[in-house]
Amino acid sequence: MSHVDRDVSLRFTEDPSQPSKIEVLVGDLLTHNLIFRLPEIRVPEKKVGPRIAIIIDDMGPSRRRARQLINLEAPLTLSFFPSSSNSGKLAQEALEKGKEVILHMPMEPKGFPGINPGKGALLMSMTDEELHRQIRENLDTIPSIKGVNNHMGSRFMENEHRVNILMQELKARELFFLDSRTTADTVGYRTAKELGIKTGQRDVFLDNNRSDEAEIRKNISELAEIAKNEGKAIGIGHPHPATIRSLRDMIPRLKETGIEIVPLSELMK
Repeated sequence: MSHVDRDVSLRFTEDPSQPSKIEVLVGDLLTHNLIFRLPEIRVPEKKVGPRIAIIIDDMGPSRRRARQLINLEAPLTLSFFPSSSNSGKLAQEALEKGKEVILHMPMEPKGFPGINPGKGALLMSMTDEELHRQIRENLDTIPSIKGVNNHMGSRFMENEHRVNILMQELKARELFFLDSRTTADTVGYRTAKELGIKTGQRDVFLDNNRSDEAEIRKNISELAEIAKNEGKAIGIGHPHPATIRSLRDMIPRLKETGIEIVPLSELMK
């Protein structure tokens, strides 16, 4: 307590967990109670502009094309086949260049076996135990992955029980799932949401016509327009020469128009 004169004294609080307080007493009578609070400092939120993620599927078989994509000046997300002998080494090169790496999980399509999803595919004929084993084997091929998207799978992705088995494995490893939407009746996105897995879904396939650069560029522009309207958009392309040339040309233009290319994980919720 501090005495100002014979009759007036000040009493200070010493509790650091409480606001600073001074009590003014005249004799033994409390006349004033002064409380001092620090002003709240509000940091303005950083305004986030339109963002897009560009995923390149089918990575692994071609080392030359993979390296062309790895060396592009943009944070592309590269999706590697589990079965390609090049995938592990190329995935490491991609990481060193600041690219995000995910696994391109092969799954049974409609039209199988005439349409072949490749080695390591998740098939409808598998028992639950075989499915668990194949999923784990595929995931183990590239330990550095952040998530998974489906390769083909128009039949598999419509089966809730089998998709749930896949999602349980992803949840255990804290991996996200991108639904490539190879079928309108996919249950992938919904199942991931129900299980609390970070997820998203493809908005635009960039190169259904793999050799038409004009169409690919048009699709990239469409992706940008979706992002401007919705705040974000997800596009999927492939390591075709026309796609690589189109991306090389369009990436600087996207940046000039205020579109930010981000790793896929930034758009997963």
